[in-house]
Amino acid sequence: MVLKAITMTLVTGKIKGLTFIEVLFVVIIIGILTIVSLPNFRKTFNNLQLKSFAQELQASMNYLHQRSVIEGKIIYLNIDDEKKEYFAKIKGNSERLRTYRIPNDIKIETEQKEILFYPDGSIDKVIIKLINLDNQNITLTTKGVFGGVKIQSQ
Repeated sequence: MVLKAITMTLVTGKIKGLTFIEVLFVVIIIGILTIVSLPNFRKTFNNLQLKSFAQELQASMNYLHQRSVIEGKIIYLNIDDEKKEYFAKIKGNSERLRTYRIPNDIKIETEQKEILFYPDGSIDKVIIKLINLDNQNITLTTKGVFGGVKIQSQ
């Protein structure tokens, strides 16, 4: 119908409008496509948020690892999933170096809530599992004696 209206407009030079039913039909199709695609957008956003947070946590941990070596001090990272934050402190000092927020849609599972970074370059061996609302998860592991943090997608 729409193609016929456009063709007639080109041939006759007269502009013909769309009928109410044609406009309604197009609106219904757009509505159905939106409803069908909305869960995919939400899932994509949740997965992107999870990956972004995992990279942020990995970068923070690598920074603390390097800082402990450079300053020659033990630094620890405290993960508090209840308060939705994680922070770093130098051992023996009550002042926080940095405090980061954990997104509300992400849950952290780890046996160790406190991870130590040592001046000799070693890190406590720990496995940190990040889980989003869609039950997608990413695991971060430390390399223990050799230092460094690795992301493992699952």
